[in-house]
Amino acid sequence: MSLDAETALAAIRGAVAEINLSLPEGSRIPDDPDAVLFGDGGVVDSVGLVNLVMAAEAHLSDATGLDLVLASEAAMSRRRSPYRSLRALAEYAVEMARAQAG
Repeated sequence: MSLDAETALAAIRGAVAEINLSLPEGSRIPDDPDAVLFGDGGVVDSVGLVNLVMAAEAHLSDATGLDLVLASEAAMSRRRSPYRSLRALAEYAVEMARAQAG
């Protein structure tokens, strides 16, 4: 199955909703696709980012059947981080799905 940006963002927002169930109200990840997640002004630390990426991979797999790896050295070293926002992570997921499809 292919992955489009809308499906990817919906799956990632589902991951955020799941994570937020276990976080206190003041520590929750915003559902805003463009809110800064990680880096300067980000709302998650490195442990939170790992949790989000793992949950996003699981939700994307459930939604599409694709087993995507969203955490990699290449992703971390990009000039524009795929972890800066939910939208950026969704765009990165689509890119990884296309690369996996060949």
